[in-house]
Amino acid sequence: MSKDFLRKRFNIDKLRLKASKDELIEAGKKQAKKVPVSELGAFKPVERDAIEMIKTQEDTMIPELLPLRHQRMIANAFSFLRGTAGVMEYDLLHSTQSKIWVMICGDAHLNNFGFFASPERQLLFGLNDFDETRVGNWESDLKRLMVSAQLIGEINGYNPDNLYKILQNTAKAYEDGVNDAAGQKLLDRFYASYSINDFFNTTSDDKQLVKILKKIADKAPKNNSDKVVKKFTTEENGKLVFKENPPRARRISDQTYQELVSAMEEYQKKLSPDVKVLLSSFKLTDIIRYSVGVGSFGTRCYLVLLTGRDGSHLVLQIKEAMPSKYDLSNLSVAEAKQQGYEEGRRVITGQSILQTFYDPFLGYTEAGGRSYYVRQFRDMKDSIDTTKLDEESFEAYATLCAFILARAHCQSPTAAMIYGYLQESKQFDKCMADWAVAYSKQVEQDYEAFTKYLRGEYDSRLRRKRK
Repeated sequence: MSKDFLRKRFNIDKLRLKASKDELIEAGKKQAKKVPVSELGAFKPVERDAIEMIKTQEDTMIPELLPLRHQRMIANAFSFLRGTAGVMEYDLLHSTQSKIWVMICGDAHLNNFGFFASPERQLLFGLNDFDETRVGNWESDLKRLMVSAQLIGEINGYNPDNLYKILQNTAKAYEDGVNDAAGQKLLDRFYASYSINDFFNTTSDDKQLVKILKKIADKAPKNNSDKVVKKFTTEENGKLVFKENPPRARRISDQTYQELVSAMEEYQKKLSPDVKVLLSSFKLTDIIRYSVGVGSFGTRCYLVLLTGRDGSHLVLQIKEAMPSKYDLSNLSVAEAKQQGYEEGRRVITGQSILQTFYDPFLGYTEAGGRSYYVRQFRDMKDSIDTTKLDEESFEAYATLCAFILARAHCQSPTAAMIYGYLQESKQFDKCMADWAVAYSKQVEQDYEAFTKYLRGEYDSRLRRKRK
């Protein structure tokens, strides 16, 4: 594969079209006839070995963190799904595709939606993870969202018939989001956001969600650097430093420390002038490796403590931007890593498009030959625990996420093709629900195989091999 292939995976120039909105809608209708939704919703198992794919992905990770990563992944089938975006990406790549491309999240499961702060300190809700973002087929995101809904619903013990209806309504909500965006002027669409107050208004009749939202509205503003400093740091020899808690939180070598100091200097050069001036009033106090998440647990991730002239603190996260799972499905690991800076830039490009308002400290850099992106750590961030929702609240949450996902996709100028495609797609909700149910069974089979592998009971010779 060429470097041109690598660059084009998230080249937004591919989305700049000369066609009018009506022409794009018509093109979407024609595509629906070429690739009917009945084919898009028909799941066919792909010949591959999920265990070998996981092992290949983990070759680039920190070995001492893998046992904890595996422990998180085997909590349940949904946790396994979170840790195996590459397996699903491979399956989607070898399945029927709409060939309608927009900027996608790449990992739009239900737990990758949450609350975050706007620059004006308003609490917003939307997509909050972009490690896998790229230009891709719109339905890839929706399918991942819906299979996550199916798996969570099964874990929560929902009635199967009710869960199927939730899936159908989730697909309908995505279609509603596309229709809503199609009726808006471009600038109105560009500036649209979804605040916690909008969430309150949407779910005002849902007592469980209202109670949860009130707690989040009270707690999230307190999730800031001051709280992080209080919880994660201690004083040593008159200096504030991060606490070590191996293997999750561990001190780094002098060489890595200096590489990250240099990386922070390069990062600041790319920021907007106002943020650059602000950071000139801070000095770097400490750095520690601190691992987070499920899918990204095991990658290189660091916390940076900055201390201001006035004694205040700012905590930033430097997170390794790995080659996207799409690239790893097409390339060797060595080829995918050739992108250098490009991976960090890919992540922040996708986030800036898919999130209406994003972290002003968002940026990218490079250290030790690896690509990273930088953001604030836990700044007013919060989320809803989907495992504690009853069926009614879960449906409200899943459908809202699908609606917001559609609105995010519609920031791409090609989105009018999705509108046209859906106009020609009868039983869209049923086809997508059927696919989610079928694929969830595949995930559960892979999950069972992975648990056997960790117990030493897995024999790859008995599995179908990856092509």
